[in-house]
Amino acid sequence: MRKVVKIEGIPLTEGHSGLYLDVEDGIVKRGLYFALVPVRGFETLLIGREASVAPVLTSRICGLCQITHSIASAKAIESAAGIEIPPEAEVLREVLGLAVRIYNNLLHQIMVSEDLFLKKDDRFLFIREVQRVRKFVARLLESAGGEIIHSPNIVVGGISEPFEDFVKEKFLKEGEEVLGLLESNYLTFREAVDELWRRESLEETLGSHNLEFFSTDLYYGKEIDFNRFSFRMPQEIFEGELKRRVSNLYPLLNGKPVETGPRARAVFFKGYKPKGGIKELHILRGEENVEALKRILELLESNSFSGELRNRRLPISDGETLGVGVHEAPRGTNVHAVKIDKSGKIIYYKIVVPTEINFWAISESLKGVEIDKVEYVVRAYDPCIVCASH
Repeated sequence: MRKVVKIEGIPLTEGHSGLYLDVEDGIVKRGLYFALVPVRGFETLLIGREASVAPVLTSRICGLCQITHSIASAKAIESAAGIEIPPEAEVLREVLGLAVRIYNNLLHQIMVSEDLFLKKDDRFLFIREVQRVRKFVARLLESAGGEIIHSPNIVVGGISEPFEDFVKEKFLKEGEEVLGLLESNYLTFREAVDELWRRESLEETLGSHNLEFFSTDLYYGKEIDFNRFSFRMPQEIFEGELKRRVSNLYPLLNGKPVETGPRARAVFFKGYKPKGGIKELHILRGEENVEALKRILELLESNSFSGELRNRRLPISDGETLGVGVHEAPRGTNVHAVKIDKSGKIIYYKIVVPTEINFWAISESLKGVEIDKVEYVVRAYDPCIVCASH
């Protein structure tokens, strides 16, 4: 028997999302995943404003992915205006971006922990250990970025405040212990994921797809040709009321849907051969946490951030040059593009966020999945719907 199933209010997706499923005999033949959060209009809001405010405003797109938007925005403006920032500022931005990666990824582990740990005591023990790591990176975000959320120190031209050596040394001293805790947490998490797959008789290929992958860097982000992106409107894809209600675009790279995120980074920069399926998304995300903290400690050890970290030149351009800023966010490649006029005002702004890109990947991953396993697929991508409906 064939039927259409519409599910709205998908939990644990950082915003209101929905599913359109064409189901036959309990198996999804066609799936579409989409956002239902109202568009806030950040790209329009920025038009006519001073370029220097963009990192501040775009960080308000989301309370989880805030720093990645600040970094990508600042890099885009610097690209358009030809502003070179101090090398130490670039390094400290990388540190902050990796801290947010850990902070977000561990929150996702907490959100899915109810599926992983059947005993409440085991679950709460796991969460307590995870929170110890998150508190460490939260203090790092506050000390180096100015605040845990919406860090004000990321500005056009670099970083606005120094990160003193004596503070850095305190984090280095504590960091080795936290790294050991994080490595232990990763092993516990991985075993729990394996146990979930055994307990629920889930196939290793659950949620597999044949799409290509997209990433620019393992840790930080490299500029790309923005013209590689094109977009499909929801009105081109959906029928009936969803034409009016779906609030996200569907980005294509070189005319094709792709997957971005931890698996894409592993494919491009670690020689990883995808096994297919969503299970490896959980595993690779956990691996990235450990790698990110090791990278943070390495960068802190080999750099000093106590000097001037900002190029204070005003961001002005010719109104034609397209500046592109890219940051490898927790969920994948985050891209900002901007044009600035000779007075320093923004005349064009466009944002492409990882979850927007992954809407296609999630939709493709739903094909062939049993209807009662659909939410496993969606959650594995850790979608951030408020970012996608910026």
